[in-house]
Amino acid sequence: MRHTFLRHISLVGAVTAAVACSDVTGPGSGAFVQVQLTDAPADVIASAEVWISKVYLVPGSDSSHQVVLFENSSAPQHYDLLTLRDSLTADLTDTFEVPTGTYHQLRLVVDSARVTLVEGMQFDGGGSSRSLKVPSGSTSGIKVQLASPVEAAEGTVTTILVDFDVEQNFKLQGNPDSPGGIRGILFTATLVEKRRGQAATS
Repeated sequence: MRHTFLRHISLVGAVTAAVACSDVTGPGSGAFVQVQLTDAPADVIASAEVWISKVYLVPGSDSSHQVVLFENSSAPQHYDLLTLRDSLTADLTDTFEVPTGTYHQLRLVVDSARVTLVEGMQFDGGGSSRSLKVPSGSTSGIKVQLASPVEAAEGTVTTILVDFDVEQNFKLQGNPDSPGGIRGILFTATLVEKRRGQAATS
């Protein structure tokens, strides 16, 4: 069952996909890809929420050729990134079989984002929360910087851990210690692969 709220877990379930849904049934049964999400702490941000409506792989440089892992624009997955700290991870979807082959891109479509400052901090216009614009995030998606192409081999599950670092992605505009205060927050949309593993299906 897919959830639209965040689940705190130490070992996450799979996030994968293809044209059709399939369970892992045994060695040699197909190629599977698992995507996980994590984050690092932030100083002045208490909450960094994102709504992800689509996750997909691209075999080459042309993003029109997609292997969709998850897509639901009417009920996007909701995550508060700052709960994903201290090695906690979250799953994006259930497990699906993908076509074997090499994938050069992994993209996340982020529909929207909202940031809330820590207690005692406010934006210069008042209030501690603000919705952010997501450059290309809600169209072609944010490209994850992969360490190397993803090789989806027969009879294996490939696990990709994506780091959605709040300090790197949400840049403060202004100085909280100055009279001008915090004018706003810029979403820079920089996602990187933190870790990858591959294991045989069982």
